[in-house]
Amino acid sequence: MTASPLRHAAPGHDVARTHNPVRPHRTAVAVAGVLVLALLGTAACGKKGEPQSTASANTVITDSPGTSASALPSGSAAATPSSTGGSGNGSGTPTFPKTAKDYGLAALAAWASGSKSKLDLYAVQAAVSQFMGHGKPNSQWTTLNCSAAGSGRTACDFRNAHGDDTRLTMEDTQLGHPTAVVDVFVNRTQYPADAAGYVGYFMAAWGDGNKQRMTRFSSSTIANMFTGKTPPTGSQTEATQNGSNWTVRVTGLPVGSGSWTFTVSGGKLGGGNAITAAKVD
Repeated sequence: MTASPLRHAAPGHDVARTHNPVRPHRTAVAVAGVLVLALLGTAACGKKGEPQSTASANTVITDSPGTSASALPSGSAAATPSSTGGSGNGSGTPTFPKTAKDYGLAALAAWASGSKSKLDLYAVQAAVSQFMGHGKPNSQWTTLNCSAAGSGRTACDFRNAHGDDTRLTMEDTQLGHPTAVVDVFVNRTQYPADAAGYVGYFMAAWGDGNKQRMTRFSSSTIANMFTGKTPPTGSQTEATQNGSNWTVRVTGLPVGSGSWTFTVSGGKLGGGNAITAAKVD
């Protein structure tokens, strides 16, 4: 079976799949055929972890995952407007952050509040529509990086505790003023309804260094088992149903880059924490 790009196709209905990560810039996760891919493409720029040694053999990790398993990097916190987030300066006049990082966090806090009127303070209407088209996200955002994005603009990448990635582009001259956000790209964490696809998304999140997303698919204990280890450049998955659970065997590509066995709860497919155990073969 020939390896194919890992981060843009998503689960179909067959049990055998191949994956091979690529990293395009603005493509949302799609669901097509028998390829399983999940990645930070489109909307955001994920950070790939520094490769280290391969996970030790015959290690079995099981955990009882819950919604509290949200891996946040050290020093991260919920994005809140605070005193400069449009809440006023004591005289009833809104004030706005003067740095792209803080302005972006304030805009994300407004998005997480679900209030369009708050978003209207931070973003032009086209960007507000982009925000609102992606539902209401988890509010715990971490800044990944900020950099110049063409003449007079700055783009910042953010990730929240659910592994959602967002890139906000802001007009530099509007920082400290209303509606600095002019463009929004979002990559929300998605939960496949088939076991092979679910594990494929976990593998892609591992390749992208998105521990928050890995944790949402499994648990903090299972995510920690893979974090810091060298992920394969692609993978092939095969799923077998055993009652209410699935056994998914993954072979890393190229051959020799590792193999793993995952236990997936059939009742949790389509939602979080469906991977209940993982073993390095």
